[in-house]
Amino acid sequence: MDSDKRRVHVVTYGCQMNSHDSDRMLELLEPLGFEGTTDKLSADLVILNTCSVREKADQKLFSELGRLREWREEDPSRILAVGGCVAQGMGNDLLQRCRHLDLVFGTDQLAELPDMVSRISAHRVRVAATEWRKADEFDFLPIRPQRRMEGTHAFVKIMKGCNKFCTYCIVPYVKGRELYRPAKEIVDEVRLLVERHGIREVTLLGQTVTSYNLKNGKSGEPRFAELLLRVAEIEGLHRVRFMTGYPKDVHDDLLEAFRIQHKIQPYIHMPVQSGSDRILRMMNRGYRRATYLEKMAALRAARPGLSLTSDLIVGFPGETEDDFLQTISLMEEVRYDSVFSFAYSERPGTRAESFADSVPQAERRKRLVHLNAVQDRITRALLRECVGLTQEVLVLGPSARDPQMLRGRTPEHRMVNFVGEAQVGDLVQVDILEAGHHTLRGAQVVINAA
Repeated sequence: MDSDKRRVHVVTYGCQMNSHDSDRMLELLEPLGFEGTTDKLSADLVILNTCSVREKADQKLFSELGRLREWREEDPSRILAVGGCVAQGMGNDLLQRCRHLDLVFGTDQLAELPDMVSRISAHRVRVAATEWRKADEFDFLPIRPQRRMEGTHAFVKIMKGCNKFCTYCIVPYVKGRELYRPAKEIVDEVRLLVERHGIREVTLLGQTVTSYNLKNGKSGEPRFAELLLRVAEIEGLHRVRFMTGYPKDVHDDLLEAFRIQHKIQPYIHMPVQSGSDRILRMMNRGYRRATYLEKMAALRAARPGLSLTSDLIVGFPGETEDDFLQTISLMEEVRYDSVFSFAYSERPGTRAESFADSVPQAERRKRLVHLNAVQDRITRALLRECVGLTQEVLVLGPSARDPQMLRGRTPEHRMVNFVGEAQVGDLVQVDILEAGHHTLRGAQVVINAA
């Protein structure tokens, strides 16, 4: 590393959108002479990019701030910053609570990060910036053309914020209302990723991507299904994915997109949260169990073999044993490839915080263990069903466990470790020979020249 360069380390909590924002932070700081480092204690600037979705994320943040106190006090030129959702929610209070903290910046202030870091470096001021920006001033910060990228996959943010207001969720309050990035800008960024960086697969990101331009979009801008089709037309791009979907916003045009464009991969992350209509109403999810099941069946009819993953919450206030068993029965009916499962945790500022009939913590943990055991059984069964098939695999690189093997993903997003000879970004055919607990093993199909 150039000795004249300053070093920055970003700690990311939470979702893929936070990971995407962390990448943007590194890009924004490069013109100031910062280079990313994986060695946190050697950094000149440490940024904690936070998440408010679960209680443990807050706990991790404050534990990390405590561990960094000595690092910060050893050298007065160092800068310690907190960004993201917790920063947005706590603002100046966080700055007052942690006297060794230099900068708190919210979810709308990412573009201002270089200026704030420069001010702190020059004047040793402490800064809290959590103001909301006007919609027409928001900058989605597309990638810089000269940025160096590795690998074959990239995330592309298409929107920010959320309008759903689920009773357990803090996101609309810390990320703001939905704002949609212009379709041309999204397509141009994906084309740049493909042509200059060799990206072969993109995932379009948003809190609820299926809401893109659905109700409040600008005149002339496409809905989500049309955006998917435009992205898929880019030459050299093999695969298009998206996350996270919202069940209520699955309409006929999305079904048709899956039916006609096979670059759109047969995999969707579609949170359901509960299998009980009563709990879904209390969560303000905006759909019933039957509606969810109908829409998932329609997606699978449009693209046979489509795999689903989901988010599930157990122990929501008032959840009875029968409510919980309805969630289990929904899992059995849908047969998710995997789920992100959570024991409900109260989030300050949400409507559900005041709900009565709290489920005891021990019962929440018990239900979570039960749910995960059911999902593990379903996952193993689905993987076993792949044995004997030949699958198209996008090569990601050497296997993490055995560098003599390669690894890649099927269209259904299942990980395959396989014997073969191929380059990163290649699409190869792999015979599936064995199923593990979470991955598949196989061998590349050898095509003999005529």
